[in-house]
Amino acid sequence: MGANTAEAAVPDTIQELTNRLTASYANLLTAAIVRDVVQDCYQPLSNARIPNYVPILVEHSSRTKLRQLTRRSDPTILLHEHSDGMRSHAIARAYRRVRIALACSA
Repeated sequence: MGANTAEAAVPDTIQELTNRLTASYANLLTAAIVRDVVQDCYQPLSNARIPNYVPILVEHSSRTKLRQLTRRSDPTILLHEHSDGMRSHAIARAYRRVRIALACSA
């Protein structure tokens, strides 16, 4: 029962981590980019036999990727949106850079 409880708590912890990182990077990145980075870092660890340290590993990896992303591009460009609410091309390019950075580090 203990293992199931810990496994059930991991997604909640990952959601809390996503919320914290979204707040931390609110002036630099969109919530969607932060969420995607956290999910990409969590995915390889989602089936860990011992899930106790998964949130810590995901947080460390996510923060590293987010710092890399904010250093590589002009952060103010990432917040621009079209008047109809759709993401601009700058956000799409930044998102692709995140995906490439994650793929290269894996």
